[in-house]
Amino acid sequence: MSAAALVTDKQLGDTLMLQPAAAFLARQQGCPTALWVREAFEPLVSLMPDCTWGPQSPGPYAQVWCTSWGSRALLRAWRLPTRRRLLLINKPRHRRWWHRLAVHETVMQTAGAQYWARYFWRMVGGEQGADFVSPQLKAPPSSWAHAELTSQPYMLVNPTAAWPHKYATASHWQACLRALAPRLGPVRVILSGGGSPPEVAHAAEIVAGCDTPVVNAVGRTSLREYLHLLSGASMVLAVDGAASHLAQAFGVPALTLFGPTHEGKWHWPTTRHRCLAARQFRADGDFGPVSEIPEQAVAQAALELWTSCAMHSPRSCASPGQ
Repeated sequence: MSAAALVTDKQLGDTLMLQPAAAFLARQQGCPTALWVREAFEPLVSLMPDCTWGPQSPGPYAQVWCTSWGSRALLRAWRLPTRRRLLLINKPRHRRWWHRLAVHETVMQTAGAQYWARYFWRMVGGEQGADFVSPQLKAPPSSWAHAELTSQPYMLVNPTAAWPHKYATASHWQACLRALAPRLGPVRVILSGGGSPPEVAHAAEIVAGCDTPVVNAVGRTSLREYLHLLSGASMVLAVDGAASHLAQAFGVPALTLFGPTHEGKWHWPTTRHRCLAARQFRADGDFGPVSEIPEQAVAQAALELWTSCAMHSPRSCASPGQ
């Protein structure tokens, strides 16, 4: 049978959000779904169940779904051989007159505040199949391990994301770690994050003023090492971004801090995956910076999750409320 294909030019976390949709299409077609994404993300795709790396599965395809409405992604989708090419958009303002030249059909439906992975799954027909399961990842091979960072149990703190407006202040993180680290026992605290200049600078500022032992690995890992580091953590504490999505997909307990983004769109709640949002602590209930989440609230929520999820216990992603 012919495979389906998914095309996007979005960030790492957005790519992971496509896994449930890809799994649904794979069951429909009887073979893995081809993902055409950024070349650097090949290690991630190799861990996504029911997915295959697009360049290794050139088609023709039963159907091609494009989830990015920009010209670069649509050009790639246009070049893939298929008799059914679809563009998924979530706002009318994303429509362009030239879209009809690149695709056979445009599917427009607003996402609202629903979880993005469930939105994509629904749009490709997931409601007609089994119940929704949040994104899943297979365990990385041991050869991806960073020898210097994974030799003993650790909590991973990911204070950065692709967008700096999601950051908390360095002093906020220092206060959180001051309240949290002494209660973790022999477990190390490792800072993780990407290698962009804003991320590296933010991590350096946190460490420079931190009076608790912290290992700074921001910008020091390849994507393979980063994925392995996340998969082996005892717990992950992160701002909204790829790290929290990846931790949940690996089944690692995670606490995610939300500021200017809606937690309902980027968080799938389970007993092992919880979140705090700045708007929960504002009198007006409006969005605010992550730093408006009280440091003691972060430390308390992290410790509650830490104690409720025994270290190295079997990892599973439950449905909300379970």
